[in-house]
Amino acid sequence: MTDKTTDTAPRPPSPMEFGSMPLDPFYAWGVTYEPIEVLIERTAQYIETLAQEAYAEGKTFTEEELVERFQSYFQELVANGVVTEQPTPTEERRRWRILSPKQWARAQNARIKRIVAWWQAQAAPPDA
Repeated sequence: MTDKTTDTAPRPPSPMEFGSMPLDPFYAWGVTYEPIEVLIERTAQYIETLAQEAYAEGKTFTEEELVERFQSYFQELVANGVVTEQPTPTEERRRWRILSPKQWARAQNARIKRIVAWWQAQAAPPDA
């Protein structure tokens, strides 16, 4: 009988392993963007773009750099009319903010690193 739990063959990142890492920046900044479905989809695409950058340049992002990059990206989405920033009362922001921006960025960095590791195991990112 083979023990499948010790199999170390590379596998693609799965949605389940990323499930505990929120994509919604509300949990770090307390800012609500709508429509949320578009924000989540665009954030996931941006993470893949950052992973492609990390893969191509062999770079690692700092938490501070990711905080700045994501804040700029969300502002760009608002400026381009892709999403709108909804007014959120200060008290509600405090109540729902469960991560610091650095913690949120760390979770996204884990996603980026996992994607890059998968691409390295495959010898190329998709669409390369």
